[in-house]
Amino acid sequence: MKVIRTNIWTILTLVAACMGFLILIYLSSFHAAQDATAATVVKPLVVLDAGHGGEDGGAVGHSPVPEKTINLAITKKIEKALTDAGCRIVMTRDQDEMLGDASLSTLRERKASDIYKRFAILQSNPGCVFVSIHQNHFSNGIYSGAQVFYSTNNPKSKDLAEQIRQAVVASVQPENKRQNKAATSSIYLLKHAQDPAVLVECGFLSNDSEEKLLNDEKYQQKMADAIAKGILQYLKGTGRTASGESSTAAGSQGLYSSASSSIINKKSKTVKK
Repeated sequence: MKVIRTNIWTILTLVAACMGFLILIYLSSFHAAQDATAATVVKPLVVLDAGHGGEDGGAVGHSPVPEKTINLAITKKIEKALTDAGCRIVMTRDQDEMLGDASLSTLRERKASDIYKRFAILQSNPGCVFVSIHQNHFSNGIYSGAQVFYSTNNPKSKDLAEQIRQAVVASVQPENKRQNKAATSSIYLLKHAQDPAVLVECGFLSNDSEEKLLNDEKYQQKMADAIAKGILQYLKGTGRTASGESSTAAGSQGLYSSASSSIINKKSKTVKK
Protein backbone atom coordinates (compact mmCIF):
# COMPACT_ATOMS: atom_id res chain seq x y z
CA MET A 1 0.00 0.00 0.00
CA LYS A 2 2.88 2.31 0.83
CA VAL A 3 4.56 1.50 -2.48
CA ILE A 4 1.38 2.32 -4.45
CA ARG A 5 0.97 5.63 -2.57
CA THR A 6 4.59 6.54 -3.35
CA ASN A 7 4.11 5.76 -7.04
CA ILE A 8 1.00 7.95 -7.19
CA TRP A 9 2.88 10.92 -5.69
CA THR A 10 5.73 10.35 -8.11
CA ILE A 11 3.34 10.35 -11.05
CA LEU A 12 1.57 13.49 -9.80
CA THR A 13 4.90 15.26 -9.36
CA LEU A 14 5.92 14.35 -12.91
CA VAL A 15 2.57 15.53 -14.30
CA ALA A 16 2.87 18.85 -12.45
CA ALA A 17 6.40 19.33 -13.74
CA CYS A 18 5.30 18.63 -17.31
CA MET A 19 2.40 21.06 -17.02
CA GLY A 20 4.68 23.76 -15.66
CA PHE A 21 7.10 23.18 -18.51
CA LEU A 22 4.29 23.46 -21.08
CA ILE A 23 3.04 26.69 -19.49
CA LEU A 24 6.53 28.19 -19.70
CA ILE A 25 6.75 27.24 -23.38
CA TYR A 26 3.34 28.82 -24.05
CA LEU A 27 4.23 32.06 -22.26
CA SER A 28 7.54 32.29 -24.09
CA SER A 29 5.81 31.77 -27.44
CA PHE A 30 3.15 34.37 -26.56
CA HIS A 31 5.71 37.04 -25.69
CA ALA A 32 7.76 36.19 -28.76
CA ALA A 33 4.68 36.63 -30.93
CA GLN A 34 3.95 39.98 -29.28
CA ASP A 35 7.52 41.14 -29.87
CA ALA A 36 7.35 40.05 -33.50
CA THR A 37 4.08 41.93 -34.00
CA ALA A 38 5.52 45.07 -32.42
CA ALA A 39 8.58 44.82 -34.62
CA THR A 40 6.49 44.75 -37.80
CA VAL A 41 4.38 47.82 -36.92
CA VAL A 42 5.18 50.62 -39.35
CA LYS A 43 4.08 54.11 -38.39
CA PRO A 44 2.38 56.24 -41.05
CA LEU A 45 4.83 58.21 -43.15
CA VAL A 46 4.14 61.83 -44.06
CA VAL A 47 6.33 63.77 -46.48
CA LEU A 48 6.08 67.51 -45.79
CA ASP A 49 7.15 69.95 -48.47
CA ALA A 50 7.82 73.60 -47.61
CA GLY A 51 7.44 75.33 -50.96
CA HIS A 52 10.25 77.41 -52.46
CA GLY A 53 13.45 78.27 -50.60
CA GLY A 54 16.87 79.78 -51.15
CA GLU A 55 16.99 82.08 -54.17
CA ASP A 56 13.40 81.14 -55.02
CA GLY A 57 11.45 83.26 -52.57
CA GLY A 58 8.01 82.54 -54.00
CA ALA A 59 5.24 85.11 -53.74
CA VAL A 60 5.66 88.40 -51.88
CA GLY A 61 3.00 90.67 -50.42
CA HIS A 62 3.43 94.15 -48.99
CA SER A 63 5.68 92.98 -46.18
CA PRO A 64 9.33 92.09 -46.89
CA VAL A 65 8.76 88.51 -45.70
CA PRO A 66 8.73 86.16 -48.72
CA GLU A 67 6.49 83.17 -49.12
CA LYS A 68 9.36 80.71 -48.64
CA THR A 69 9.83 81.88 -45.04
CA ILE A 70 6.15 81.51 -44.12
CA ASN A 71 5.99 78.12 -45.83
CA LEU A 72 8.90 76.77 -43.79
CA ALA A 73 7.60 78.20 -40.51
CA ILE A 74 4.19 76.55 -40.92
CA THR A 75 5.67 73.29 -42.21
CA LYS A 76 7.98 72.96 -39.21
CA LYS A 77 5.02 73.43 -36.89
CA ILE A 78 3.09 70.73 -38.76
CA GLU A 79 6.13 68.47 -38.48
CA LYS A 80 6.21 68.86 -34.70
CA ALA A 81 2.47 68.26 -34.32
CA LEU A 82 2.57 65.08 -36.42
CA THR A 83 5.75 63.84 -34.77
CA ASP A 84 4.17 64.29 -31.34
CA ALA A 85 1.14 62.39 -32.65
CA GLY A 86 3.25 59.40 -33.65
CA CYS A 87 3.92 59.85 -37.36
CA ARG A 88 7.20 59.42 -39.19
CA ILE A 89 8.09 62.63 -40.98
CA VAL A 90 10.30 63.40 -43.96
CA MET A 91 10.92 67.05 -44.83
CA THR A 92 11.97 68.00 -48.35
CA ARG A 93 13.77 70.95 -46.74
CA ASP A 94 14.22 72.04 -43.14
CA GLN A 95 16.11 75.27 -43.80
CA ASP A 96 16.19 78.16 -46.25
CA GLU A 97 17.69 76.39 -49.23
CA MET A 98 17.00 75.68 -52.85
CA LEU A 99 17.25 72.00 -53.56
CA GLY A 100 18.12 72.21 -57.22
CA ASP A 101 21.44 71.92 -59.00
CA ALA A 102 23.21 75.20 -58.22
CA SER A 103 25.57 74.76 -61.17
CA LEU A 104 22.81 75.31 -63.73
CA SER A 105 23.09 78.63 -65.53
CA THR A 106 19.56 80.05 -65.20
CA LEU A 107 17.09 80.38 -62.33
CA ARG A 108 14.46 78.67 -64.46
CA GLU A 109 16.70 75.63 -64.86
CA ARG A 110 17.54 75.60 -61.16
CA LYS A 111 13.85 75.77 -60.26
CA ALA A 112 13.13 72.84 -62.55
CA SER A 113 16.00 70.91 -60.99
CA ASP A 114 14.62 71.70 -57.57
CA ILE A 115 11.17 70.33 -58.34
CA TYR A 116 12.69 67.16 -59.78
CA LYS A 117 14.68 66.67 -56.57
CA ARG A 118 11.54 67.12 -54.47
CA PHE A 119 9.79 64.56 -56.62
CA ALA A 120 12.75 62.19 -56.13
CA ILE A 121 12.25 62.48 -52.36
CA LEU A 122 8.56 61.71 -52.81
CA GLN A 123 9.35 58.69 -54.97
CA SER A 124 11.87 57.38 -52.45
CA ASN A 125 9.14 57.20 -49.79
CA PRO A 126 6.40 54.99 -51.30
CA GLY A 127 3.22 54.59 -49.27
CA CYS A 128 3.51 58.07 -47.79
CA VAL A 129 1.06 60.94 -47.48
CA PHE A 130 2.42 64.02 -49.27
CA VAL A 131 1.52 67.56 -48.18
CA SER A 132 3.04 70.65 -49.80
CA ILE A 133 2.67 74.02 -48.05
CA HIS A 134 2.36 77.27 -50.04
CA GLN A 135 0.85 80.76 -49.88
CA ASN A 136 -1.37 82.19 -52.59
CA HIS A 137 -1.14 85.50 -54.45
CA PHE A 138 -3.41 87.28 -56.89
CA SER A 139 -3.37 90.64 -58.65
CA ASN A 140 -6.59 91.65 -56.88
CA GLY A 141 -6.14 91.97 -53.13
CA ILE A 142 -9.77 91.24 -52.22
CA TYR A 143 -9.34 87.47 -52.25
CA SER A 144 -8.52 85.55 -49.08
CA GLY A 145 -8.76 82.12 -47.50
CA ALA A 146 -6.99 78.80 -47.63
CA GLN A 147 -7.57 76.35 -50.45
CA VAL A 148 -6.44 72.77 -50.99
CA PHE A 149 -5.46 71.22 -54.32
CA TYR A 150 -5.34 67.44 -54.67
CA SER A 151 -3.73 64.96 -57.04
CA THR A 152 -6.12 63.05 -59.28
CA ASN A 153 -3.81 60.03 -59.56
CA ASN A 154 -4.94 58.57 -56.24
CA PRO A 155 -8.61 58.80 -55.15
CA LYS A 156 -7.53 59.09 -51.52
CA SER A 157 -5.97 62.48 -52.28
CA LYS A 158 -9.46 63.99 -52.45
CA ASP A 159 -10.30 62.58 -49.00
CA LEU A 160 -7.07 63.96 -47.57
CA ALA A 161 -7.81 67.40 -49.02
CA GLU A 162 -11.33 67.41 -47.57
CA GLN A 163 -10.16 66.48 -44.08
CA ILE A 164 -7.64 69.33 -44.16
CA ARG A 165 -10.21 71.79 -45.52
CA GLN A 166 -12.72 70.90 -42.81
CA ALA A 167 -10.11 71.25 -40.06
CA VAL A 168 -8.95 74.66 -41.32
CA VAL A 169 -12.51 75.96 -41.58
CA ALA A 170 -13.43 74.64 -38.13
CA SER A 171 -10.36 75.96 -36.31
CA VAL A 172 -9.01 78.91 -38.28
CA GLN A 173 -11.24 80.29 -41.05
CA PRO A 174 -14.94 79.67 -40.29
CA GLU A 175 -15.94 82.15 -43.00
CA ASN A 176 -13.96 80.32 -45.70
CA LYS A 177 -16.25 78.98 -48.44
CA ARG A 178 -13.51 77.87 -50.83
CA GLN A 179 -13.80 74.33 -52.14
CA ASN A 180 -10.97 71.95 -52.88
CA LYS A 181 -9.78 71.71 -56.47
CA ALA A 182 -8.23 68.98 -58.55
CA ALA A 183 -4.66 69.91 -59.40
CA THR A 184 -3.87 70.82 -62.99
CA SER A 185 -0.73 69.75 -64.82
CA SER A 186 0.94 73.02 -63.74
CA ILE A 187 1.49 71.55 -60.26
CA TYR A 188 4.22 69.09 -61.18
CA LEU A 189 4.43 67.22 -57.88
CA LEU A 190 0.70 66.53 -57.73
CA LYS A 191 0.55 65.66 -61.41
CA HIS A 192 3.10 62.87 -60.94
CA ALA A 193 2.45 61.74 -57.34
CA GLN A 194 1.00 58.23 -57.03
CA ASP A 195 0.37 58.28 -53.28
CA PRO A 196 -2.21 60.57 -51.61
CA ALA A 197 -0.92 64.09 -52.27
CA VAL A 198 -2.19 67.62 -51.72
CA LEU A 199 -0.96 71.20 -51.90
CA VAL A 200 -2.29 73.60 -49.27
CA GLU A 201 -2.47 77.31 -50.06
CA CYS A 202 -2.77 78.67 -46.52
CA GLY A 203 -3.92 82.12 -47.59
CA PHE A 204 -3.32 85.12 -49.86
CA LEU A 205 -0.22 87.27 -49.40
CA SER A 206 -1.88 89.73 -51.79
CA ASN A 207 -4.56 90.40 -49.16
CA ASP A 208 -3.20 92.89 -46.60
CA SER A 209 -5.18 91.57 -43.64
CA GLU A 210 -4.43 87.93 -44.37
CA GLU A 211 -0.78 88.64 -45.04
CA LYS A 212 -0.45 90.11 -41.54
CA LEU A 213 -2.05 86.99 -40.08
CA LEU A 214 0.21 84.66 -42.08
CA ASN A 215 3.24 86.48 -40.69
CA ASP A 216 1.98 86.08 -37.12
CA GLU A 217 3.50 83.11 -35.29
CA LYS A 218 0.36 82.37 -33.29
CA TYR A 219 -1.73 82.30 -36.46
CA GLN A 220 0.87 80.10 -38.14
CA GLN A 221 0.56 77.70 -35.21
CA LYS A 222 -3.23 77.61 -35.53
CA MET A 223 -2.95 76.92 -39.23
CA ALA A 224 -0.33 74.21 -38.69
CA ASP A 225 -2.39 72.54 -35.97
CA ALA A 226 -5.46 72.52 -38.22
CA ILE A 227 -3.56 71.00 -41.14
CA ALA A 228 -2.01 68.39 -38.85
CA LYS A 229 -5.44 67.57 -37.44
CA GLY A 230 -6.79 67.08 -40.94
CA ILE A 231 -3.95 64.72 -41.79
CA LEU A 232 -4.53 62.71 -38.62
CA GLN A 233 -8.26 62.51 -39.30
CA TYR A 234 -7.47 61.22 -42.77
CA LEU A 235 -5.13 58.56 -41.36
CA LYS A 236 -7.79 57.52 -38.86
CA GLY A 237 -10.34 57.25 -41.67
CA THR A 238 -8.10 54.92 -43.65
CA GLY A 239 -8.06 52.50 -40.72
CA ARG A 240 -4.55 53.44 -39.66
CA THR A 241 -3.66 55.20 -36.45
CA ALA A 242 -0.56 57.30 -36.07
CA SER A 243 1.09 54.33 -34.38
CA GLY A 244 0.80 52.46 -37.67
CA GLU A 245 -1.59 49.80 -36.32
CA SER A 246 -5.10 49.17 -37.50
CA SER A 247 -7.76 51.19 -35.70
CA THR A 248 -9.32 48.01 -34.34
CA ALA A 249 -6.03 46.95 -32.78
CA ALA A 250 -4.81 50.27 -31.44
CA GLY A 251 -7.91 52.37 -30.97
CA SER A 252 -7.96 56.15 -31.26
CA GLN A 253 -5.24 56.55 -28.64
CA GLY A 254 -2.73 55.47 -31.26
CA LEU A 255 -3.12 58.92 -32.77
CA TYR A 256 -1.42 60.46 -29.80
CA SER A 257 1.58 58.21 -29.26
CA SER A 258 5.08 59.61 -29.58
CA ALA A 259 7.63 59.00 -32.28
CA SER A 260 10.77 60.52 -33.71
CA SER A 261 10.91 62.34 -37.04
CA SER A 262 13.52 62.02 -39.73
CA ILE A 263 14.79 64.89 -41.84
CA ILE A 264 16.11 64.25 -45.30
CA ASN A 265 18.69 66.85 -46.27
CA LYS A 266 18.95 66.75 -50.02
CA LYS A 267 19.46 69.30 -52.74
CA SER A 268 15.88 69.56 -54.08
CA LYS A 269 13.58 72.44 -55.01
CA THR A 270 9.99 73.38 -55.85
CA VAL A 271 8.36 75.39 -58.59
CA LYS A 272 5.21 77.27 -57.63
CA LYS A 273 1.66 76.72 -58.64
